[in-house]
Amino acid sequence: MFKSKVFQYCAIASTVVAASGAIWASNANLQPQSAQSQIQSQTKSQASAENKPELDPEILAQIPDRQNRNESGDLPSGRMLKQLNLSTEQLQKIKAIRDRDLAQIRELAQQSRQANKELRDLLAGSESSDVIRAKHIQVLNLQQELRKQHFERMLAMREILTPEQRSQLKEIMQKNRPNCIKEGMRDRIKNRGQKL
Repeated sequence: MFKSKVFQYCAIASTVVAASGAIWASNANLQPQSAQSQIQSQTKSQASAENKPELDPEILAQIPDRQNRNESGDLPSGRMLKQLNLSTEQLQKIKAIRDRDLAQIRELAQQSRQANKELRDLLAGSESSDVIRAKHIQVLNLQQELRKQHFERMLAMREILTPEQRSQLKEIMQKNRPNCIKEGMRDRIKNRGQKL
């Protein structure tokens, strides 16, 4: 009987640790990258677009690509937005929306990462289940608030696009979604290997 209870405890503990590791890994992708790499990638793709209107490189440099941004996977990347042939005014408005919420989103992302780390430490320690549950609720609340911020930002960006651009963006995102998921999984696996 003792062996089965120990086995049950180990199975439950390993499941909880694995789940919190998955949450942590998804939040680890929220790390910001250097602005220089953003500028270089957007300048190269801008140079290849011959029949698009002239766009200010400063504005394009502020719209990060998916791999270099501190946002959820539901928001369009700078590369996707460039395919919509946005006007300079639209790009400026999108940049303003992005800049408006950036500090708060980064702070929430940092708090979420910290709470996840604390949860993992609690799971590995000898704290009571009530303390661990309270920390888990804190993690969930932070993640929910972060998702809410991303959703509000997405709604604000949506208002800037024309109905035709919205439809075009939907098609682009659906087409790119499987690749983004594969790339995200590949990056998380690679990052786990580097941390070990």
